[in-house]
Amino acid sequence: MPLLGNRDSILEIIRSHPGRAKKLWVEEGYQNTFGKIIDEAKRHGIPFRTVGREEFERRFKGFKNRLCLESDDFSYADPDEFLVEISSLKTPFLSAFDAINDPQNLGNIARTAACLEVHGVILPKDRSCSITETVINVARGGIEHLKIARVTNLARYLDELKRRNVFCYGLDERADLLLQEVDLTGPVCLVLGSEERLRRLTREKCDQLVRIPTNPAFPALNVATSFAIAAYEVMRQRRTG
Repeated sequence: MPLLGNRDSILEIIRSHPGRAKKLWVEEGYQNTFGKIIDEAKRHGIPFRTVGREEFERRFKGFKNRLCLESDDFSYADPDEFLVEISSLKTPFLSAFDAINDPQNLGNIARTAACLEVHGVILPKDRSCSITETVINVARGGIEHLKIARVTNLARYLDELKRRNVFCYGLDERADLLLQEVDLTGPVCLVLGSEERLRRLTREKCDQLVRIPTNPAFPALNVATSFAIAAYEVMRQRRTG
């Protein structure tokens, strides 16, 4: 059972998915500090308990924010149902990640995706970090605003997206075409790899490879940063196009 200590993540779970919240714990003396969260928990009928400092530290070692939410595991979207939902959207905006193994990166990606109006994120079941409590805490509530599907075969799933007229753009620092030179206002999926770049088969499944203009002497960006820049460009084009 994930233990969450980030106040934004806790508040968003309670507000958006109260059924996942099992019990809220607060260290004695911090009731006023977390009054908004406590009130939300009570409103949704979520059990709430205050304990002394020693007991809190014994139960939740390393939780410096002085509150903790016990929650159910994150529920992934069914990949087949996800495809049906995508087909119902006029201009879906998706992102697929080939191999994200750092939960900090994935948490930042989720936060960015929620902020920049991404409809859904696609992760492979193998060679990828899952949605852990670290990811949820780093995302600071962003996870609660996203649909995330885990798929057995990412390359095959990209084919399914393309059959639904979703254009798949692979981010590759070696590509000739610049990101801002392509039209991102239609149905689109941004496809990113880890710091080791996209795997060959995934890269070949992309309709087009694009790159973010960077310093030629040092072109490599962190995957979460690359995604943030690319996702912002999609949103910018859609709002100004």
